[in-house]
Amino acid sequence: MSDEAVVSKPSRKRLLWIPFGVAMAAMGAVVGVSSYAASSMTKVVRVPIEETPAKHGLGYLDISFPSRDGLTLRGWWLQAGIDRPCIVMVHGEKGHRAESGAMKILDIASDIVAHGYNVLMFDLRGHGQSEGRHASAGYHEKSDLLGAIDYVKQRGIDTIGVIGFSMGAATALMTAAQCQEIDAIVADSSFADMAHVIKSEFSKRSRLPGFFFPWTLLMAKSLYGIDLSQLKPVDAVRQATAPPVLVIHGGQDDTIPVEHAHMLASSSRNPDSGLWIVPEAQHVGSYAARPEEYINKVMSFFDHTLGPNPASISSNQEQ
Repeated sequence: MSDEAVVSKPSRKRLLWIPFGVAMAAMGAVVGVSSYAASSMTKVVRVPIEETPAKHGLGYLDISFPSRDGLTLRGWWLQAGIDRPCIVMVHGEKGHRAESGAMKILDIASDIVAHGYNVLMFDLRGHGQSEGRHASAGYHEKSDLLGAIDYVKQRGIDTIGVIGFSMGAATALMTAAQCQEIDAIVADSSFADMAHVIKSEFSKRSRLPGFFFPWTLLMAKSLYGIDLSQLKPVDAVRQATAPPVLVIHGGQDDTIPVEHAHMLASSSRNPDSGLWIVPEAQHVGSYAARPEEYINKVMSFFDHTLGPNPASISSNQEQ
């Protein structure tokens, strides 16, 4: 009997390890799947730049400058006048400085230069020709825009406006919370709170059940230093020191619901802020839907918030 007891004791101990082993394997699977999902959510497939400002008859300089955290970013400088303000253009996720899809950034840049403003166009990290491999919905891209602002200041220009599209718009709003050099922002198709967007889009993009959502957020923070739950442009907009914002949004936007635009506009405490909803437009499609009205509203906003524009004054005098 004593021999049987001696043999059975280690057997029971081995059996006790089985549930622990299963639990550890399950945990490893959750971490592995969540890590892959976090990588997929932040990885960017670069789209080649196929057009330049020359297509619109614009002269330009190829430039590069560092982001605030040391990445080399590449872009174009379009000069309208040495003593004129600059408008920095910030593209969206999976795009680049010459985005020719719904955003038509080069078309908008051409109109802005014709109106008398200098323009800086550049590729965010991981996009176009800039360094980097991951996108972070604005979390790290703030350092890119800060680097662009530094570049404009080095050229001796102190009056700066920003026009951003989707992720670029959110980046601009959040950057302004820590950068007093941004004097006005046009935010086209921005989200107000990224957590709301990610949660609704997570299963569709990742094809994973919602159970993995908090784990994916955790892995994004652990692996890439991206705290997606902290991406809340609406908090930046409601700060007393926030610059004036013109919020533009498509009424048919099925990527970022139009409710986000209303949240942003209603949160601004700046009396020069405004809201323009284009009922028939899709995500970042307001310019394509109403190009002339779009440019008129954007230029009127920048003229009002950045100071008198010689081009617009001359135009008014001719009328």
